[in-house]
Amino acid sequence: MAVLYHTEQRFALTKGLFWGTVRFPLVGGSGVLFYKVRSLPRFSCCSAPFHKEAFMPKLRRSQNRSKVVPLPLSIGGWCLVNLGQDPFGDAVRAPTLTDGLRSCRDAVITHVSFHDRDLYPDDATPEIIDEKVDQVLRLLENTGQQVLCFTTNLFSNPCFRSGAFSSPRPEVRQAAIVKGCRSVHAARRLGATNIIFWGGREGTEVFEQDCGEAVRNYMLGARAVIVYATAQGYQGTFTFEPKVYEPRFHSYAATGAAMGSAIREFFPEAELAARVKINPEYPQHVAMLGLNPAIELGQLIEEDLVGPCVHFGGQPPCRMDADFAPGLGGSPTDDFHVCKLLHDAGYRGFVEFDCRPLRTSASEHAMQLFARQCVAYWRQLEHKVALFRRDPIIRALQAEIFGQPIAQLDDVLAITAAGAETDSHDIIGAVNRLPFSSFAETAAIDTDAIEAFGYRVQQIVCGTHREGAAMFHGTRWAAAHTATAAKPVESVTEEASN
Repeated sequence: MAVLYHTEQRFALTKGLFWGTVRFPLVGGSGVLFYKVRSLPRFSCCSAPFHKEAFMPKLRRSQNRSKVVPLPLSIGGWCLVNLGQDPFGDAVRAPTLTDGLRSCRDAVITHVSFHDRDLYPDDATPEIIDEKVDQVLRLLENTGQQVLCFTTNLFSNPCFRSGAFSSPRPEVRQAAIVKGCRSVHAARRLGATNIIFWGGREGTEVFEQDCGEAVRNYMLGARAVIVYATAQGYQGTFTFEPKVYEPRFHSYAATGAAMGSAIREFFPEAELAARVKINPEYPQHVAMLGLNPAIELGQLIEEDLVGPCVHFGGQPPCRMDADFAPGLGGSPTDDFHVCKLLHDAGYRGFVEFDCRPLRTSASEHAMQLFARQCVAYWRQLEHKVALFRRDPIIRALQAEIFGQPIAQLDDVLAITAAGAETDSHDIIGAVNRLPFSSFAETAAIDTDAIEAFGYRVQQIVCGTHREGAAMFHGTRWAAAHTATAAKPVESVTEEASN
Protein backbone atom coordinates (compact mmCIF):
# COMPACT_ATOMS: atom_id res chain seq x y z
CA MET A 1 0.00 0.00 0.00
CA ALA A 2 1.35 3.41 -0.97
CA VAL A 3 1.82 5.80 1.95
CA LEU A 4 0.92 9.43 1.34
CA TYR A 5 0.21 12.32 3.67
CA HIS A 6 -3.30 11.73 4.95
CA THR A 7 -6.12 13.99 3.96
CA GLU A 8 -9.77 13.65 3.11
CA GLN A 9 -11.63 15.75 0.61
CA ARG A 10 -15.10 15.36 -0.77
CA PHE A 11 -15.69 16.32 -4.38
CA ALA A 12 -17.56 15.12 -7.43
CA LEU A 13 -16.13 12.44 -9.71
CA THR A 14 -17.74 11.79 -13.05
CA LYS A 15 -18.29 8.31 -14.31
CA GLY A 16 -21.95 8.46 -15.04
CA LEU A 17 -23.39 10.19 -11.96
CA PHE A 18 -20.96 8.79 -9.44
CA TRP A 19 -20.29 10.91 -6.37
CA GLY A 20 -17.86 9.85 -3.72
CA THR A 21 -15.45 10.64 -0.95
CA VAL A 22 -11.82 10.08 -1.89
CA ARG A 23 -9.52 9.19 0.98
CA PHE A 24 -5.81 9.27 0.38
CA PRO A 25 -3.76 7.04 0.00
CA LEU A 26 -5.20 7.17 -3.50
CA VAL A 27 -3.42 4.22 -4.99
CA GLY A 28 -2.85 0.67 -3.90
CA GLY A 29 -3.22 -2.84 -5.19
CA SER A 30 -2.52 -3.54 -8.82
CA GLY A 31 -3.82 -0.56 -10.72
CA VAL A 32 -5.00 3.02 -10.81
CA LEU A 33 -8.50 4.10 -11.82
CA PHE A 34 -8.77 7.55 -13.37
CA TYR A 35 -11.84 9.77 -13.38
CA LYS A 36 -12.41 13.20 -14.79
CA VAL A 37 -13.09 15.69 -12.01
CA ARG A 38 -16.35 17.58 -12.40
CA SER A 39 -15.69 20.14 -9.70
CA LEU A 40 -12.61 21.03 -7.73
CA PRO A 41 -12.03 22.58 -4.31
CA ARG A 42 -11.88 26.35 -4.42
CA PHE A 43 -8.49 27.95 -4.60
CA SER A 44 -6.87 31.32 -4.51
CA CYS A 45 -4.57 31.56 -7.51
CA CYS A 46 -1.19 33.27 -7.48
CA SER A 47 -0.83 36.71 -9.00
CA ALA A 48 -0.96 36.66 -12.78
CA PRO A 49 2.43 36.67 -14.53
CA PHE A 50 1.19 39.21 -17.08
CA HIS A 51 0.62 42.83 -16.16
CA LYS A 52 -2.26 43.79 -18.47
CA GLU A 53 -1.96 47.49 -17.72
CA ALA A 54 1.35 47.47 -19.56
CA PHE A 55 -0.47 46.99 -22.88
CA MET A 56 -1.07 50.03 -25.04
CA PRO A 57 -4.43 49.15 -26.60
CA LYS A 58 -4.04 51.10 -29.85
CA LEU A 59 -0.59 49.68 -30.58
CA ARG A 60 0.85 46.27 -31.28
CA ARG A 61 2.76 44.64 -28.43
CA SER A 62 5.94 45.06 -30.47
CA GLN A 63 5.40 48.84 -30.32
CA ASN A 64 5.19 48.92 -26.53
CA ARG A 65 7.07 52.07 -25.42
CA SER A 66 6.62 51.81 -21.65
CA LYS A 67 9.62 51.85 -19.34
CA VAL A 68 11.31 48.47 -18.91
CA VAL A 69 10.84 47.08 -15.42
CA PRO A 70 13.55 44.44 -14.77
CA LEU A 71 12.10 41.02 -14.05
CA PRO A 72 12.77 39.20 -10.77
CA LEU A 73 15.34 36.40 -10.93
CA SER A 74 15.56 32.85 -9.64
CA ILE A 75 17.90 29.88 -10.13
CA GLY A 76 17.65 26.11 -9.89
CA GLY A 77 19.22 24.75 -6.72
CA TRP A 78 20.48 21.80 -8.76
CA CYS A 79 22.58 24.26 -10.77
CA LEU A 80 24.35 25.44 -7.63
CA VAL A 81 25.48 21.97 -6.54
CA ASN A 82 26.38 20.63 -9.99
CA LEU A 83 29.60 18.62 -9.70
CA GLY A 84 30.75 19.11 -13.28
CA GLN A 85 30.67 15.42 -14.15
CA ASP A 86 29.57 14.17 -17.57
CA PRO A 87 29.20 10.73 -19.24
CA PHE A 88 32.96 10.74 -19.93
CA GLY A 89 34.39 12.20 -16.73
CA ASP A 90 34.06 12.37 -12.98
CA ALA A 91 33.25 15.32 -10.75
CA VAL A 92 35.63 18.29 -10.81
CA ARG A 93 34.14 20.39 -8.00
CA ALA A 94 32.22 19.96 -4.75
CA PRO A 95 30.09 23.08 -4.30
CA THR A 96 27.78 23.38 -1.33
CA LEU A 97 24.25 24.75 -1.46
CA THR A 98 25.21 27.29 1.19
CA ASP A 99 28.02 28.74 -0.91
CA GLY A 100 25.86 28.70 -4.03
CA LEU A 101 23.01 30.57 -2.36
CA ARG A 102 25.41 33.17 -0.99
CA SER A 103 26.88 33.74 -4.46
CA CYS A 104 23.36 34.15 -5.85
CA ARG A 105 22.36 36.49 -3.05
CA ASP A 106 25.38 38.68 -3.78
CA ALA A 107 24.37 38.68 -7.47
CA VAL A 108 20.80 39.71 -6.47
CA ILE A 109 19.10 36.43 -7.36
CA THR A 110 16.31 36.43 -4.80
CA HIS A 111 14.65 33.03 -5.37
CA VAL A 112 15.67 29.41 -5.79
CA SER A 113 13.91 26.21 -6.88
CA PHE A 114 14.46 22.57 -5.98
CA HIS A 115 13.81 19.00 -7.03
CA ASP A 116 12.70 16.63 -4.29
CA ARG A 117 15.90 14.62 -4.84
CA ASP A 118 17.99 17.73 -4.20
CA LEU A 119 16.81 17.61 -0.59
CA TYR A 120 16.01 14.01 0.36
CA PRO A 121 16.18 10.46 -1.05
CA ASP A 122 13.23 8.93 -2.90
CA ASP A 123 12.34 6.53 -0.07
CA ALA A 124 12.65 9.09 2.73
CA THR A 125 10.13 8.87 5.54
CA PRO A 126 7.88 11.85 6.31
CA GLU A 127 10.07 12.58 9.33
CA ILE A 128 13.23 12.75 7.23
CA ILE A 129 11.53 14.91 4.63
CA ASP A 130 10.42 17.38 7.29
CA GLU A 131 13.91 17.42 8.78
CA LYS A 132 15.53 18.19 5.41
CA VAL A 133 12.94 20.84 4.62
CA ASP A 134 13.60 22.47 8.00
CA GLN A 135 17.33 22.59 7.23
CA VAL A 136 16.69 24.33 3.89
CA LEU A 137 14.27 26.81 5.45
CA ARG A 138 16.87 27.77 8.05
CA LEU A 139 19.48 28.20 5.33
CA LEU A 140 17.16 30.38 3.25
CA GLU A 141 16.34 32.47 6.30
CA ASN A 142 20.05 33.21 6.67
CA THR A 143 20.49 34.14 3.01
CA GLY A 144 17.24 36.06 2.72
CA GLN A 145 15.97 34.06 -0.28
CA GLN A 146 12.69 32.32 -1.03
CA VAL A 147 11.62 29.17 -2.88
CA LEU A 148 9.93 29.72 -6.23
CA CYS A 149 9.30 26.24 -7.70
CA PHE A 150 9.39 22.61 -6.61
CA THR A 151 9.79 19.68 -9.00
CA THR A 152 9.31 15.96 -8.50
CA ASN A 153 12.32 14.16 -9.98
CA LEU A 154 10.71 11.44 -12.12
CA PHE A 155 13.76 10.79 -14.27
CA SER A 156 16.71 9.70 -12.09
CA ASN A 157 15.39 6.64 -10.27
CA PRO A 158 15.89 3.45 -12.34
CA CYS A 159 12.23 2.56 -11.84
CA PHE A 160 11.35 5.33 -14.30
CA ARG A 161 13.57 4.08 -17.12
CA SER A 162 10.47 3.15 -19.19
CA GLY A 163 8.80 6.45 -18.46
CA ALA A 164 7.02 7.83 -15.41
CA PHE A 165 3.40 8.93 -15.90
CA SER A 166 3.61 7.65 -19.49
CA SER A 167 5.21 4.26 -18.79
CA PRO A 168 3.39 1.32 -20.37
CA ARG A 169 3.50 -0.44 -16.97
CA PRO A 170 0.77 0.52 -14.48
CA GLU A 171 3.12 -0.21 -11.55
CA VAL A 172 5.48 2.50 -12.78
CA ARG A 173 2.68 4.99 -13.41
CA GLN A 174 1.48 4.29 -9.88
CA ALA A 175 4.95 4.97 -8.47
CA ALA A 176 5.13 8.27 -10.36
CA ILE A 177 1.81 9.43 -8.92
CA VAL A 178 2.84 8.46 -5.40
CA LYS A 179 6.14 10.32 -5.71
CA GLY A 180 4.45 13.37 -7.17
CA CYS A 181 1.86 13.47 -4.41
CA ARG A 182 4.50 13.13 -1.71
CA SER A 183 6.25 16.19 -3.13
CA VAL A 184 3.19 18.34 -2.52
CA HIS A 185 3.86 18.34 1.24
CA ALA A 186 7.44 19.56 0.77
CA ALA A 187 6.36 22.18 -1.78
CA ARG A 188 3.82 23.60 0.63
CA ARG A 189 6.21 23.66 3.57
CA LEU A 190 8.91 25.39 1.50
CA GLY A 191 6.45 28.01 0.32
CA ALA A 192 6.92 27.13 -3.35
CA THR A 193 4.37 28.99 -5.44
CA ASN A 194 4.71 26.73 -8.49
CA ILE A 195 5.08 22.99 -9.04
CA ILE A 196 6.91 21.92 -12.22
CA PHE A 197 6.46 18.74 -14.24
CA TRP A 198 9.47 18.02 -16.45
CA GLY A 199 8.89 14.80 -18.38
CA GLY A 200 12.49 13.82 -18.89
CA ARG A 201 11.62 10.11 -19.21
CA GLU A 202 8.23 10.62 -20.85
CA GLY A 203 9.16 9.29 -24.27
CA THR A 204 10.32 6.33 -26.30
CA GLU A 205 13.05 4.93 -28.53
CA VAL A 206 11.22 2.05 -30.26
CA PHE A 207 7.51 3.07 -30.07
CA GLU A 208 6.54 0.17 -27.83
CA GLN A 209 3.11 1.73 -27.19
CA ASP A 210 0.58 3.93 -28.93
CA CYS A 211 1.99 7.47 -28.66
CA GLY A 212 -1.44 8.99 -28.18
CA GLU A 213 -2.16 6.65 -25.28
CA ALA A 214 1.24 7.50 -23.82
CA VAL A 215 0.46 11.24 -23.91
CA ARG A 216 -2.92 10.53 -22.34
CA ASN A 217 -1.31 8.58 -19.49
CA TYR A 218 1.28 11.35 -19.09
CA MET A 219 -1.38 14.01 -18.70
CA LEU A 220 -3.72 11.89 -16.55
CA GLY A 221 -0.90 11.02 -14.17
CA ALA A 222 0.09 14.66 -13.78
CA ARG A 223 -3.56 15.57 -13.43
CA ALA A 224 -3.95 13.12 -10.56
CA VAL A 225 -1.09 14.87 -8.72
CA ILE A 226 -2.54 18.32 -9.46
CA VAL A 227 -6.00 17.37 -8.22
CA TYR A 228 -4.43 15.79 -5.12
CA ALA A 229 -2.41 18.97 -4.48
CA THR A 230 -5.58 21.04 -4.78
CA ALA A 231 -7.34 18.71 -2.35
CA GLN A 232 -4.45 19.21 0.05
CA GLY A 233 -5.03 22.96 -0.10
CA TYR A 234 -2.05 23.90 -2.30
CA GLN A 235 -2.70 27.42 -3.58
CA GLY A 236 -0.01 27.75 -6.25
CA THR A 237 0.26 27.08 -9.96
CA PHE A 238 1.47 24.08 -11.97
CA THR A 239 3.63 24.14 -15.08
CA PHE A 240 4.86 21.64 -17.65
CA GLU A 241 8.35 22.06 -19.08
CA PRO A 242 8.53 20.65 -22.62
CA LYS A 243 11.78 19.53 -24.24
CA VAL A 244 12.24 18.35 -27.81
CA TYR A 245 14.31 15.29 -26.86
CA GLU A 246 16.80 13.96 -24.30
CA PRO A 247 17.22 11.88 -22.25
CA ARG A 248 14.68 9.86 -24.27
CA PHE A 249 15.30 9.86 -28.01
CA HIS A 250 11.69 10.85 -28.73
CA SER A 251 9.73 12.87 -26.15
CA TYR A 252 5.97 13.15 -25.72
CA ALA A 253 4.33 16.60 -25.87
CA ALA A 254 7.83 17.82 -26.64
CA THR A 255 7.24 21.39 -27.86
CA GLY A 256 5.34 24.32 -26.48
CA ALA A 257 2.62 23.88 -29.11
CA ALA A 258 2.25 20.14 -28.44
CA MET A 259 2.19 20.66 -24.69
CA GLY A 260 -0.30 23.51 -25.01
CA SER A 261 -2.61 21.25 -27.00
CA ALA A 262 -2.35 18.53 -24.33
CA ILE A 263 -3.10 21.03 -21.55
CA ARG A 264 -6.23 22.25 -23.33
CA GLU A 265 -7.44 18.66 -23.83
CA PHE A 266 -6.80 17.28 -20.35
CA PHE A 267 -7.38 20.39 -18.22
CA PRO A 268 -10.58 21.82 -19.70
CA GLU A 269 -12.01 23.22 -16.46
CA ALA A 270 -11.68 26.97 -16.13
CA GLU A 271 -10.29 26.68 -12.60
CA LEU A 272 -7.52 24.32 -13.71
CA ALA A 273 -6.84 26.15 -16.97
CA ALA A 274 -6.05 29.25 -14.92
CA ARG A 275 -3.43 27.33 -12.92
CA VAL A 276 -1.89 24.86 -15.39
CA LYS A 277 0.57 26.55 -17.74
CA ILE A 278 3.96 26.03 -19.40
CA ASN A 279 7.39 27.08 -18.18
CA PRO A 280 9.51 27.00 -21.34
CA GLU A 281 13.29 26.80 -21.24
CA TYR A 282 15.02 29.11 -23.70
CA PRO A 283 17.02 28.83 -25.73
CA GLN A 284 18.02 25.28 -24.72
CA HIS A 285 14.89 23.23 -25.18
CA VAL A 286 14.11 24.52 -28.66
CA ALA A 287 17.52 25.54 -30.03
CA MET A 288 18.71 21.93 -29.58
CA LEU A 289 16.51 21.14 -32.58
CA GLY A 290 17.53 24.23 -34.51
CA LEU A 291 14.28 26.06 -33.77
CA ASN A 292 14.01 29.71 -32.75
CA PRO A 293 12.68 30.30 -29.22
CA ALA A 294 10.98 33.56 -30.17
CA ILE A 295 8.59 31.73 -32.49
CA GLU A 296 7.40 29.39 -29.74
CA LEU A 297 7.33 32.04 -27.01
CA GLY A 298 5.24 34.40 -29.13
CA GLN A 299 2.61 31.72 -29.59
CA LEU A 300 2.59 30.74 -25.90
CA ILE A 301 2.12 34.38 -24.91
CA GLU A 302 -0.72 34.80 -27.40
CA GLU A 303 -2.45 31.68 -26.05
CA ASP A 304 -1.91 32.73 -22.39
CA LEU A 305 0.09 29.60 -21.64
CA VAL A 306 3.26 31.06 -20.11
CA GLY A 307 3.51 30.26 -16.41
CA PRO A 308 5.04 32.24 -13.55
CA CYS A 309 8.61 31.49 -14.63
CA VAL A 310 10.65 31.08 -17.80
CA HIS A 311 13.86 29.07 -17.65
CA PHE A 312 16.88 30.64 -19.30
CA GLY A 313 20.46 29.70 -20.16
CA GLY A 314 22.83 29.30 -23.10
CA GLN A 315 22.69 26.78 -25.95
CA PRO A 316 24.57 26.12 -29.21
CA PRO A 317 21.99 25.31 -31.90
CA CYS A 318 21.45 21.72 -33.03
CA ARG A 319 23.45 20.22 -30.16
CA MET A 320 22.62 18.22 -27.05
CA ASP A 321 21.23 20.14 -24.10
CA ALA A 322 24.28 22.17 -23.04
CA ASP A 323 22.79 24.30 -20.22
CA PHE A 324 25.60 26.80 -20.69
CA ALA A 325 25.57 30.06 -18.78
CA PRO A 326 23.48 32.73 -20.56
CA GLY A 327 25.32 34.27 -23.49
CA LEU A 328 27.55 31.27 -24.22
CA GLY A 329 27.11 29.27 -27.40
CA GLY A 330 23.89 30.81 -28.63
CA SER A 331 22.60 33.87 -30.45
CA PRO A 332 22.47 37.18 -28.54
CA THR A 333 19.89 38.38 -31.07
CA ASP A 334 17.61 35.42 -30.35
CA ASP A 335 18.05 36.02 -26.61
CA PHE A 336 17.17 39.67 -27.15
CA HIS A 337 13.92 38.74 -28.87
CA VAL A 338 12.99 36.38 -26.02
CA CYS A 339 13.56 39.19 -23.52
CA LYS A 340 11.72 41.69 -25.71
CA LEU A 341 8.70 39.43 -26.18
CA LEU A 342 8.29 39.01 -22.43
CA HIS A 343 8.53 42.73 -21.77
CA ASP A 344 6.32 43.68 -24.72
CA ALA A 345 3.62 41.41 -23.29
CA GLY A 346 3.86 42.97 -19.84
CA TYR A 347 5.22 39.77 -18.29
CA ARG A 348 5.76 40.02 -14.52
CA GLY A 349 6.89 36.48 -13.78
CA PHE A 350 10.39 35.25 -12.97
CA VAL A 351 13.35 34.52 -15.17
CA GLU A 352 14.86 31.39 -13.65
CA PHE A 353 18.36 30.36 -14.64
CA ASP A 354 18.50 26.65 -15.43
CA CYS A 355 22.12 26.25 -16.40
CA ARG A 356 25.49 25.39 -14.90
CA PRO A 357 29.15 26.37 -15.08
CA LEU A 358 31.39 24.65 -17.60
CA ARG A 359 33.36 21.63 -16.44
CA THR A 360 36.51 23.76 -16.61
CA SER A 361 35.21 25.80 -13.67
CA ALA A 362 36.16 24.17 -10.38
CA SER A 363 36.83 26.89 -7.81
CA GLU A 364 34.54 28.98 -5.63
CA HIS A 365 35.53 32.09 -7.58
CA ALA A 366 34.38 30.50 -10.82
CA MET A 367 31.01 29.71 -9.24
CA GLN A 368 30.65 33.31 -8.07
CA LEU A 369 31.44 34.56 -11.55
CA PHE A 370 28.87 32.18 -13.02
CA ALA A 371 26.08 33.66 -10.86
CA ARG A 372 27.12 37.19 -11.75
CA GLN A 373 27.20 36.36 -15.47
CA CYS A 374 23.64 34.99 -15.33
CA VAL A 375 22.34 38.24 -13.87
CA ALA A 376 24.54 40.61 -15.89
CA TYR A 377 23.62 39.04 -19.23
CA TRP A 378 19.88 39.18 -18.60
CA ARG A 379 20.09 42.77 -17.37
CA GLN A 380 22.07 43.66 -20.49
CA LEU A 381 19.26 42.23 -22.60
CA GLU A 382 16.71 44.31 -20.71
CA HIS A 383 18.85 47.39 -21.22
CA LYS A 384 18.88 46.72 -24.95
CA VAL A 385 15.09 46.30 -24.98
CA ALA A 386 14.86 49.73 -23.37
CA LEU A 387 17.21 51.17 -26.02
CA PHE A 388 15.07 49.56 -28.71
CA ARG A 389 11.92 51.21 -27.35
CA ARG A 390 13.55 54.66 -27.31
CA ASP A 391 15.26 54.40 -30.69
CA PRO A 392 13.72 56.81 -33.24
CA ILE A 393 15.08 54.81 -36.17
CA ILE A 394 13.25 51.73 -34.88
CA ARG A 395 10.08 53.78 -34.52
CA ALA A 396 10.33 55.06 -38.07
CA LEU A 397 10.98 51.57 -39.41
CA GLN A 398 8.11 50.05 -37.46
CA ALA A 399 5.70 52.73 -38.66
CA GLU A 400 6.57 51.81 -42.23
CA ILE A 401 6.51 48.05 -41.62
CA PHE A 402 3.03 48.06 -40.06
CA GLY A 403 1.44 50.79 -42.18
CA GLN A 404 -1.94 52.28 -41.37
CA PRO A 405 -4.88 50.31 -39.98
CA ILE A 406 -7.77 49.45 -42.30
CA ALA A 407 -11.08 49.90 -40.50
CA GLN A 408 -12.97 47.52 -42.80
CA LEU A 409 -10.39 44.77 -42.15
CA ASP A 410 -10.79 45.27 -38.42
CA ASP A 411 -14.55 44.91 -38.90
CA VAL A 412 -14.14 41.57 -40.70
CA LEU A 413 -11.88 40.19 -38.00
CA ALA A 414 -14.26 41.33 -35.26
CA ILE A 415 -17.36 39.92 -36.90
CA THR A 416 -15.72 36.54 -37.56
CA ALA A 417 -14.03 36.25 -34.17
CA ALA A 418 -14.89 33.43 -31.79
CA GLY A 419 -18.03 34.22 -29.81
CA ALA A 420 -19.20 36.96 -32.17
CA GLU A 421 -22.98 36.93 -32.61
CA THR A 422 -23.49 37.62 -36.30
CA ASP A 423 -25.44 36.16 -39.20
CA SER A 424 -24.22 35.13 -42.63
CA HIS A 425 -25.52 38.32 -44.27
CA ASP A 426 -23.40 40.52 -41.96
CA ILE A 427 -20.28 38.40 -42.56
CA ILE A 428 -20.65 38.42 -46.35
CA GLY A 429 -21.36 42.15 -46.35
CA ALA A 430 -18.31 42.90 -44.19
CA VAL A 431 -16.00 40.95 -46.52
CA ASN A 432 -17.46 42.64 -49.59
CA ARG A 433 -16.73 46.06 -48.08
CA LEU A 434 -12.98 45.40 -47.86
CA PRO A 435 -11.20 48.13 -49.91
CA PHE A 436 -9.14 45.60 -51.90
CA SER A 437 -8.35 46.65 -55.48
CA SER A 438 -5.84 44.20 -56.96
CA PHE A 439 -2.97 41.87 -56.14
CA ALA A 440 -0.70 44.00 -58.31
CA GLU A 441 -1.40 47.03 -56.14
CA THR A 442 -0.73 44.99 -53.02
CA ALA A 443 2.54 43.71 -54.49
CA ALA A 444 3.66 47.30 -55.01
CA ILE A 445 3.72 47.96 -51.25
CA ASP A 446 7.22 49.00 -50.15
CA THR A 447 8.72 46.45 -47.71
CA ASP A 448 12.32 47.73 -47.64
CA ALA A 449 11.99 48.61 -43.97
CA ILE A 450 11.87 44.95 -42.93
CA GLU A 451 15.51 44.19 -43.76
CA ALA A 452 16.57 47.61 -42.49
CA PHE A 453 14.83 46.74 -39.22
CA GLY A 454 17.01 43.63 -38.93
CA TYR A 455 20.15 45.73 -39.39
CA ARG A 456 19.08 48.17 -36.70
CA VAL A 457 18.22 45.44 -34.20
CA GLN A 458 21.66 43.93 -34.79
CA GLN A 459 23.28 47.29 -34.04
CA ILE A 460 21.34 47.64 -30.79
CA VAL A 461 22.20 44.11 -29.68
CA CYS A 462 25.89 44.56 -30.54
CA GLY A 463 26.08 47.95 -28.82
CA THR A 464 26.95 49.81 -32.04
CA HIS A 465 23.65 51.68 -32.38
CA ARG A 466 25.24 55.15 -32.12
CA GLU A 467 27.88 54.74 -34.80
CA GLY A 468 25.60 52.40 -36.73
CA ALA A 469 22.98 55.12 -37.08
CA ALA A 470 25.26 56.78 -39.65
CA MET A 471 24.56 53.83 -41.95
CA PHE A 472 21.06 55.18 -42.45
CA HIS A 473 22.39 58.52 -43.81
CA GLY A 474 20.88 59.29 -47.19
CA THR A 475 17.89 57.02 -46.67
CA ARG A 476 14.33 58.02 -45.84
CA TRP A 477 15.15 57.16 -42.22
CA ALA A 478 17.99 59.75 -42.05
CA ALA A 479 15.98 62.19 -39.91
CA ALA A 480 15.71 59.54 -37.26
CA HIS A 481 19.51 59.12 -37.40
CA THR A 482 20.00 62.81 -36.59
CA ALA A 483 17.74 62.53 -33.55
CA THR A 484 19.62 59.46 -32.33
CA ALA A 485 23.09 60.99 -32.66
CA ALA A 486 22.06 64.00 -30.56
CA LYS A 487 20.77 62.01 -27.59
CA PRO A 488 23.03 61.59 -24.54
CA VAL A 489 23.67 58.19 -22.98
CA GLU A 490 21.38 57.64 -19.99
CA SER A 491 19.84 54.87 -17.95
CA VAL A 492 16.72 53.46 -19.60
CA THR A 493 15.59 50.82 -17.13
CA GLU A 494 14.06 51.01 -13.71
CA GLU A 495 15.54 49.27 -10.71
CA ALA A 496 14.93 45.54 -10.49
CA SER A 497 11.64 44.71 -8.79
CA ASN A 498 12.88 41.67 -6.91
